[in-house]
Amino acid sequence: MDKIKNIHLIGIGGAGMSGIAEILLNSGYKVSGSDNSPSEITSRLQNLGIDIFQNHDSKNLKKIDLIVYSSAIAEDNPEIIYGKKTGIPVIKRAEMLANLMTMKKSIAIAGSHGKTTTTCIIAHIFTKCNLDPTYIIGGKIKSFESNASLGQGPHILAEADESDGSFLLLKPSNLIITSIDNDHLETYQGDYEKLKNAFKKFALNIPFQGKIVCCGDEKALEQLIREVPRNFITYGFKNSNDFQITGLTQSVDGCEFNLKNNLDNSCFKFSVPLHGEHNVLNVVASIIMSIEEGLNIKHISEALLTCKIVERRFEVISNNIFNKGITLVDDYGHHPKEIKVTLETIDTVWKHNKKIVIFQPHRYSRTKALFNDFVEILSEIDDLILLDVYPASEKIIKGFESDDLLKAANTKNNIIKADGVEDALLKLKDLVSDHSLILTQGAGNTSALAKLISQYQ
Repeated sequence: MDKIKNIHLIGIGGAGMSGIAEILLNSGYKVSGSDNSPSEITSRLQNLGIDIFQNHDSKNLKKIDLIVYSSAIAEDNPEIIYGKKTGIPVIKRAEMLANLMTMKKSIAIAGSHGKTTTTCIIAHIFTKCNLDPTYIIGGKIKSFESNASLGQGPHILAEADESDGSFLLLKPSNLIITSIDNDHLETYQGDYEKLKNAFKKFALNIPFQGKIVCCGDEKALEQLIREVPRNFITYGFKNSNDFQITGLTQSVDGCEFNLKNNLDNSCFKFSVPLHGEHNVLNVVASIIMSIEEGLNIKHISEALLTCKIVERRFEVISNNIFNKGITLVDDYGHHPKEIKVTLETIDTVWKHNKKIVIFQPHRYSRTKALFNDFVEILSEIDDLILLDVYPASEKIIKGFESDDLLKAANTKNNIIKADGVEDALLKLKDLVSDHSLILTQGAGNTSALAKLISQYQ
C-alpha cells in the first residue's frame, strides 16, 4: 500500500467501517468517508481529523487513491461508479480488513451469535494483561473509548462477518467460532447447508499450525470438527468438551462458574459482571484463546472482573425506572435463538419480577425465513409490545409484517402492537408496576426507545 495515501470509505458510519477508518488514520493514511446518516460515530471520526461527507457524490473523491465500501452499500452508489469509471481501485470492507490482518498475528472471531461480545471480551483481557492489541469491534464497548485501536502489541483481533460471505477473504492465524445458525441465509440462497459449508471453507483458511477454538455444544460445529483437519479446542457445558463449564450461578451482579480442563483435570473458578449462559460461553472462548496466547490464568481472571459488555448486548441500563425500582435491559438480539437466551437469562436472574418485552423484528427477509420460530418464542411472553418490522432498506414482504406475527402469536398472552417509539412508551406506562423488568429487544431503533425510557428515573 506504499502508493496509497488517501483512502475514502463509503458508509463510514457503520460499526465495522468506522473501526477500519480509525485504524487507517492512526497508521498514517489520509482518510475521508461518506455516510447519509450523521451520528455520534461520524461526529467522533470528524473530530479525529477525518473528512466526513453527509452524502454520496463523486465530488467527494478528490485525490483519492483507494475506495473501500461496506456490504450495506449498493453497487450503483455514485462513488463506486465514479471510482470504477476513473480507475480508482474499489474494494470491499472485508478485503481491507484482510489486508490489515496481515500486519500482525491475527485472531478472527466468527459465528452467527456472540462474535461482537467475544471480540470485546478478548480485547479487554489482552489490554488488561498489557498485550496492547490492535482490535476492530462491531459495536461500542463500555470499557474502551472506541471500537477500534491501533496497538503496539503483536496481535490484531477482528470479527469475521458471515452475513455477506466476506469472511472467506480473511486468512487469520487463529480463529474462534462461537456458533453456526440459520441466519443471513439470503446470502446462501436460503440454504443452511451452504452456510455451514462457508464456515467449513473459512476454517480451512487457518494454517495447519493455527488453533480453532469453538463451542463443542453446537451440532453444526461438531460436524465441522469432523470434516476439517485443523487443531480444534472445544468448550461448552458438555463433558465431552476439552474445557467444560460447571457450577454456573447467576445473580444481578453477574456470573460465577468453574472451568474444568478435561485434558489435564485442572479446574479454575471465574467471576464476570455479565449475564447469561450465552455470555459465559463467550467468556470461556476468550479465556481459552488467551491461555493459548500464553497469558496467565490468574491475570485472565483478574481482567474479567472489570470486563464491561458491548452496548446493547444484554445491557442493564437502570434499576430504578419511573422511580419504582424497575429494571431496564436493552439487548440487540434479533434472531429467535438470541431472544430465547435473553428471556431465559431474565427469568433466571429476575425470576420474581414481572417482565415486559418490547420487540422490534429486524428485516422482512429474516421475519419471513424464521416466521414460525418468531411466533413460537413471542407466544411465550406474557406481556409483549410489538413494533413494526425495521426494514433496514428492504421492501415490505406482504404476509410477514408485525401485524402477521401478532395474528399468529398465542392470543392468551397480552400482546399489543405499538405505532412507533413514542406509542410504545405510552403503552409501556400502562403495563408497568413496581419492580417490573423492561426488556427492549431488537437491532433497529429499539435503542432509541431504551434511551427514552432511561430518562424516567
